[in-house]
Amino acid sequence: MAEKRSCPFCGTQVEYAIENSPDWYRDPSLPVYRIDCHDKCRQYWLEAISDPHPQIDPAILAFLDSLDGEQRLFISESTRHACDNGILIVYNRNILQYLITDWHYAKAAVTLYELNNVSFQISGIGFDFANMLFFLHTADARFTLRIYQAGTSIDKIRSEIHWLNALWNTGQIRPLASVPGRDGEMIQCSAPNDLPSRYATVYNWIPGETLNTLPTEEKTPKLIRRLGSMVGRMHHVSETLELPEWFTRPRYDKDWINEKIEASLGSDTDASAKELAKLSALSSRFSQFVTQQGEGRDVLGLIHSDLEPHNIIISEGQPCPIDVMEFGFGYYISDILTLSRHFSEDEQTIFFEGYQEIRSLPPDYRQQLDLFEELRRL
Repeated sequence: MAEKRSCPFCGTQVEYAIENSPDWYRDPSLPVYRIDCHDKCRQYWLEAISDPHPQIDPAILAFLDSLDGEQRLFISESTRHACDNGILIVYNRNILQYLITDWHYAKAAVTLYELNNVSFQISGIGFDFANMLFFLHTADARFTLRIYQAGTSIDKIRSEIHWLNALWNTGQIRPLASVPGRDGEMIQCSAPNDLPSRYATVYNWIPGETLNTLPTEEKTPKLIRRLGSMVGRMHHVSETLELPEWFTRPRYDKDWINEKIEASLGSDTDASAKELAKLSALSSRFSQFVTQQGEGRDVLGLIHSDLEPHNIIISEGQPCPIDVMEFGFGYYISDILTLSRHFSEDEQTIFFEGYQEIRSLPPDYRQQLDLFEELRRL
């Protein structure tokens, strides 16, 4: 039966219940406290110990006791944003420490920019503990702040900015635009207290709705065609862009895909002979694709690599790609599939027409899409 207690993050009276941790958590046998903080933090779980009786892990309570009100509010907002984006969280001391560590980095990073009276909150989208994304708010503007994982190569981040600039300057695509710090540099280095240094970037805010939240009546044939031409322009830029020597991004090429296929073949020991044969056939089909298409710049180049509807802002009727954390060298057909698979058959036809206004598609592009759809499921 649910009882009442104070939410350890926001202090409001909430319902809580002791239960086994959710099946998706690392150890379902662990006792947890489910906290139903409907008005502020939504819902989350706290790890518990069972000796001598189930109770919230004292290490969590001791850690929370060390925090001030601003930091507790940050955890509360982080939890709410995560829940609002469909992300469920079991908190232990380590995860809470990660959050507060990133709070320190963000707090230090905002001082490196010409931003007055700025506040920040975690985006909650993706909840990437390695590369935290924050929303910044000033009196008259909004921005996004990315704190990169410690050890991230500065050239990898420079490459991100270089490609985004090319999308605008060459492709006339409106992407995120980087904001210089007080020293004029686009990449800043944040090192609060005695923590290791981490790079940070700030980007402008693109007003509008993400494609996945856009009302159905606004997903017009005209917009679908614009989406197709946007992807075509992105790939045209990638096909022709001159890259500096320091440019470095991950590769999603034949070696990367073959590794995924081999991992699937070796990981499922319970797979039936039919399933193994299907994977082997998929490997053969992909090898045939590579033999026929090659890996020239007309087939493989810089792709967004996560061109899902939630990563496209519709601003004043124009599609704008965002969140290029995963962009790298890959097959253009993979980018096309990522977005087009969310459309109906009629919408796909319009989308492909828009794409081919900029770049041609191979005659067998439908078969290629089917192949990469199977590869995507690995």
